[in-house]
Amino acid sequence: MIRWLLTMSWAMRVRIILFAFPVLMLLAAGLFAAEAGVYVLRSERVPGTVVQRYDWPGETIFDRGTMNYEPIFTYDDGGETRRASVGSGHASFDLEVGETAAIRIIPGSRGNVRMDTWQGLWFVPAMLGMIGAGSLVLASLLWLLMKPFFREREKT
Repeated sequence: MIRWLLTMSWAMRVRIILFAFPVLMLLAAGLFAAEAGVYVLRSERVPGTVVQRYDWPGETIFDRGTMNYEPIFTYDDGGETRRASVGSGHASFDLEVGETAAIRIIPGSRGNVRMDTWQGLWFVPAMLGMIGAGSLVLASLLWLLMKPFFREREKT
C-alpha cells in the first residue's frame, strides 16, 4: 500500500484530490435517496393534524431571509393517537395549527414522521446530488485545464 502511494504520479494525486469531493457527494446523494425510497416503501400515508408549530428565521446561506417551520402532528396509528414532529424545519412546512396534511409514518414506531411532499422526502438527496454534480463539473474543468501541465512535466 505504501509503495503504491510513493510511486503514484502527481497527476494521479491531483486527480484524486479534485474528484474525491464530487464522488463522495454523489455517493451520499445515492445513499440518502435509497434511504428515502426504503422509508416510502416501509411507511404508510396517513392524515396528520397540526397541534403545534415552531418557527424561526433562516440563518444559513440557503434560507436566509425566510422563515422555517416545524409542525408537530397528531395522527392515528392503529387506533392509537400519537404525536410527532417532522424533525426538521423548512419554509414549505408552513402549516397553521388545526390544518391537516398528508404525512408518512412507520406503523408502530414512535419516531419522527415525514411530510408526504417532495421537500419532506427528497429534498436532501436532491440537494446533495446537485452539489455533487456541480462540483463534478467544476473538477472536470479544472482537470482539463491542468492536464496539459502534467503531460509536459511527465515528458521531462
